Amino acid sequence: MTAVTETQLRICAYACVTRYDRGEGNIATIIGSYALDEKQRKQVKEMILSHRSDLGSDSVEYSPSMEVSSAQRETVKWYSSIFRKTV
Repeated sequence: MTAVTETQLRICAYACVTRYDRGEGNIATIIGSYALDEKQRKQVKEMILSHRSDLGSDSVEYSPSMEVSSAQRETVKWYSSIFRKTV
């Protein structure tokens, strides 16, 4: 993901929490499904923890080896499209 605004990162954080609440996987896998660089991923984690401290920092740690199911990939395509700029 290229340059994104703080608002877009906040939307991503809320989308991650929503997907977690819907049972689409753990937070780390959900965050990992977005095309975020390390700095952006850290910002999203911090936003999630500030909004949902009950999740704890252990549940939002990212591991690049986590697999994403095909159903999650389809969902990610839709969520990711909100960050695409149209020209």
